[in-house]
Amino acid sequence: MGRNGRTKAYGKVVGKDASDRPGWKGPGFVKKKPANPPKEKPAKEEEEEDVSELPIPLELQQVLLNIFKDTFPEVLTSESRQQLLQDVKNALYERDFARAFGRQDYLETYSIRWSPSRALCYQSILVDVSEHLVEIFPLCASIQLEEEVESVKDVTSSTLRAVCFGGGAAEVVAFGGFLKLLHDSVSKESTEEDYLAIPEGVNGLSVAAQITDIEPSKTSTSESDTTITSATEIQASMACPGVDLVLVDSAQWGDVVQKLQHSIISLPSISKYASAFAKAANAAMLSGQVIKTTFLAEDVLTMTALQMRDLFGKTSILLTLLFTLNELYTSSISLTTKFLLNLTMAAKPGSLLLVVDSPGSYSETKVNGSSKKYPMHWLLDHTLLDTAKADNKAVWEKLVSDDSKWFRIPEDLRYPISLENMRYQIHLYRRL
Repeated sequence: MGRNGRTKAYGKVVGKDASDRPGWKGPGFVKKKPANPPKEKPAKEEEEEDVSELPIPLELQQVLLNIFKDTFPEVLTSESRQQLLQDVKNALYERDFARAFGRQDYLETYSIRWSPSRALCYQSILVDVSEHLVEIFPLCASIQLEEEVESVKDVTSSTLRAVCFGGGAAEVVAFGGFLKLLHDSVSKESTEEDYLAIPEGVNGLSVAAQITDIEPSKTSTSESDTTITSATEIQASMACPGVDLVLVDSAQWGDVVQKLQHSIISLPSISKYASAFAKAANAAMLSGQVIKTTFLAEDVLTMTALQMRDLFGKTSILLTLLFTLNELYTSSISLTTKFLLNLTMAAKPGSLLLVVDSPGSYSETKVNGSSKKYPMHWLLDHTLLDTAKADNKAVWEKLVSDDSKWFRIPEDLRYPISLENMRYQIHLYRRL
């Protein structure tokens, strides 16, 4: 489904050459003290200031932005970029998602403008809820600071299957970044007995490799290529916990997703004037052996429980609705309710459902000829916790719920065009 691209203009991330780059200017600058002491923030406002509970390295967040920049350089430098951005923005404002996501150049334009900030936000959310993912993806234990992992082998034996309804460009990059963080955390804790060492000059598990349906990057034969090949051979002999990602959306995101997937598993672009050390250290974010991405063009509101059961498989998985559910409710509350009930029947016990959307989202429906608005989270709870019951017993339990949280983009990150901070509501459920 389409996404609402309207965001508030807070916290710009600007290019180094931008005229409005933050910083003080002029001689003799003196910071004035406030006339009155600042008032204490209300508890609710303090909660809105919360960002990721576990720190994400700034370098990794920059890598995620670089993936978008390197994947669509022609779009970013195109003379028609501003006009395309305005066309997509207008369609989003009018909630004409068929038009906003109906052309390939519109999808790529959306990907360079709105998807980067969402990818960073989604990555931070996955990190924040990782303690609840441990049962279906043991590798998540590697970043739980309060837990000690007895053996690296204990957390490197499974693959996470995730189905993202309404998923597109942001999800594939976010899950890639999340997996990279987990792998790096394991690498730091591993020993030679638990984990084979990666040769010096290669970052953790980030080695380029070929995967099905994705063409590997073509590189010339050199010392750096030999190093990467050697690292790939070692990687192939290791237990590789990874992510099997399925993106389901009515818009044709397949080509965009494939390009981003290719960038994730390929060597990043590097200046031909770079030092030999930089060239030797240059590596892909992830190996193609540990991340698999499949795109399915499907209207989720027409999917049956049988289709979902085949899609989910026989194990507990992660299901996501990231900035999608409220648009489904806006389209049809009855069809969305049916979709959630079908999802409930198809999901195996232990599966998790992660819902993220704009805070304060309401959907309107008519009852006995009169219109009434319902909060999105109320409709969601009513369906999963009240309506979806077996023998009068609950089939979902709520693990996380927050009506308003902020994700703020670090000021030190750099991207060719402005990005904004995001405010969102989050709800996480486990299938009983």
